[in-house]
Amino acid sequence: MQAVQHLFRQILTLLLLLCTALVLVALLLLQRNPLLSETGQLNAAAVRNSQQLLNNLNQSMRDPGQQLVIQTNADELNAAFTLASRSLPGFQGKSQINPAGLKILMTMPVEILTYQFYVNADLQIEPSVGMLQVRQVQIGRLTLPGDMALSLLGSVADQLWGPGEGAALLAKVRSVTVQQGAVKVELNKSADFSLSQLKHSGLNLYKQWFRSDEQKALIEHYYAIALAFSQQSANEQSSQSLLSYLQLLLREADKRSQAQPEQAIQENQAVILALAQLLGGPNLQLLVNEVKAKPDGKTPRVTLARRPDLQQHFIYSASLHVLGNQRLSSVVGEAKELLDSVNGGSGFSFVDLLADRTGIRFAKLAVSSTQSARALQQFFSAQDRTEQELFPSKSRLPEGLAQDMFEQQYQSIDSAVYQQMVAEIDRRLNALPLYQIAL
Repeated sequence: MQAVQHLFRQILTLLLLLCTALVLVALLLLQRNPLLSETGQLNAAAVRNSQQLLNNLNQSMRDPGQQLVIQTNADELNAAFTLASRSLPGFQGKSQINPAGLKILMTMPVEILTYQFYVNADLQIEPSVGMLQVRQVQIGRLTLPGDMALSLLGSVADQLWGPGEGAALLAKVRSVTVQQGAVKVELNKSADFSLSQLKHSGLNLYKQWFRSDEQKALIEHYYAIALAFSQQSANEQSSQSLLSYLQLLLREADKRSQAQPEQAIQENQAVILALAQLLGGPNLQLLVNEVKAKPDGKTPRVTLARRPDLQQHFIYSASLHVLGNQRLSSVVGEAKELLDSVNGGSGFSFVDLLADRTGIRFAKLAVSSTQSARALQQFFSAQDRTEQELFPSKSRLPEGLAQDMFEQQYQSIDSAVYQQMVAEIDRRLNALPLYQIAL
């Protein structure tokens, strides 16, 4: 009896210590007011600045030299934060560059027991020659000296890439310089560094966390069915509607889910990702599973509303929703359209946006719940469907809007007039019986 009482006291003491630690952490890290409250507008200029940042990174990585030089300015960094804020609910970020170095401010909301709190972070990086120099990192009320913050960063990197890799990564920094409102970071490249290796390493890490052998086998199952159908269709006609692929694969998913309804979501995920592997470009294929070389070297010509580009918008948006979340797939679609509005692009298209949002709504039905997943399968199994039941009318939706015309009429994607167009697109979607299925 005494042993049981002693064990009970030990457990109770441990729980009290744990609760005390959690309360202390909350008091130190969480604050009632956000450090940042303004959201940057996602317009063509912001997207163009983000693309410029990516282009600079890409060019530096392709440089055959032994140094990796990353140069950027506050506009490019803040544009990247604006894109991130669109995909991470409530996140805000801002950079400031001055002779004292690079200052980064970030805010992330946290809800606890219906109360709203914020994790606020303030990071200050100083100009340096040699190892990276961080003046301090402040998270909430907790201030970490630069050396301690770098040590923690190295430990996190060790957990991701292996023991000792964090320190090795930080040791590659050769200098940080600030000049005329821009910051330049120089790093040493490893002997075996390549852009391809970096991309594959990142994708392998992603798959290690979020993919399983069982899911890969399921994707392969549906891919084989879709590939066989595409080869048969190629012999019969030059193009095929995306609807035909969806109906074929979802009927197979319905058969497989009848015995195990709880597997309906996994089956639908595999259907969408198999189509992404068949119809998407190499980068999407690699993210989904692996790059597939078609037997005849050609990607099947598959259309939606008689347009291959709308099928691509649908599949990419649906795939990103399955792989990530709705906000991510939405911001990618909107950013792409804003970029198209810049000189030399095809122009902003609300028809493309219709295809994006249709793909997202379709994917939500496919994976939101077992009930909606099964209802989607049964919708396509019950009878032959038409494209009009999958994709709303695109009539009178503006296309080909150049940047100046888009900004004159709609300002940005946060404006009321733009949101009215989005509401009209959603109204057309809501009118179709397919998208009236309860989530």
